[in-house]
Amino acid sequence: MSQTVPTAEPPLAAEALERNELAFFPSCPFALPPAGQLEFLRRQETAAFGHKDVSFDPVRRKLAGQKSTHPSEARRLADILAEFSAAATAWLLKTYPQYTRGLVRDRATLRTVEEATRTVRLTARNDLLHIDNFPSRPALGRRILRLYVNINTTDPRVWATSEQFPELLARFAAGHRIPARPATAWTAPARGMVGLLTGGRVRRSAYDAWTLKLHHFLKEDEAFQSQAARKMWTFPPGSMWLLFPDGLAHAQLRGRFALDHSYFVPPECLALPDESPLGLWQKFGRAVLARRAG
Repeated sequence: MSQTVPTAEPPLAAEALERNELAFFPSCPFALPPAGQLEFLRRQETAAFGHKDVSFDPVRRKLAGQKSTHPSEARRLADILAEFSAAATAWLLKTYPQYTRGLVRDRATLRTVEEATRTVRLTARNDLLHIDNFPSRPALGRRILRLYVNINTTDPRVWATSEQFPELLARFAAGHRIPARPATAWTAPARGMVGLLTGGRVRRSAYDAWTLKLHHFLKEDEAFQSQAARKMWTFPPGSMWLLFPDGLAHAQLRGRFALDHSYFVPPECLALPDESPLGLWQKFGRAVLARRAG
């Protein structure tokens, strides 16, 4: 098992990102909050129950997961995370303009808990190899794009990456019967699109339900967790990295204090929609039909 300290590279092309490569920047390429605000972030605590981290919805300007504080502290925290969201999003759209017409901002997250010592249920553990899935915020066939910044002053964050989505899906399909559906049947939310427009909760689509099954399958597969080939990554303080974590098995093994931002990218904005998780779910379903017809 080798350990890699990433080296500086130009931004990856969209095609490389969509083929589940990880883009690394030794220094965050956009302005982070000033030192005093970063120290304020590092002092924050996550609520004792129901939340793994502090999250911020930049569209609704809503905080969640923070330990109860004075309203003025909560407003300051929201302001800092809003500025981080704006800076990260501006950089992302400048660097990957092809995503501009469809990119949807999801959550900005403040991580203050040491990954190596978290105590959560198995399917919520970050230190097990997994792909990202947000049960409470359905993707509806869109890809999840995510950037991370290490805001620890001294310590790195340590990750492992492993198999990509085609291999993961083949592993899953060996023991599960994947249905054959047209794209609209994969991505339609259970209660229509009205929830997206009103802010109401949207139920998961078939895509989300099956992706969650795959997420749980990987975390519960002891053989995969112990035997899968891994590439180890060490991300120094102040560095940033970007990936589509719905297509690459990854585990967050160690580290405390980080910011991250997640986004949804719809299929029509992708350079390689047929190689996306949605495209591969459809491909496997069609293969099932072909085998039956044969």
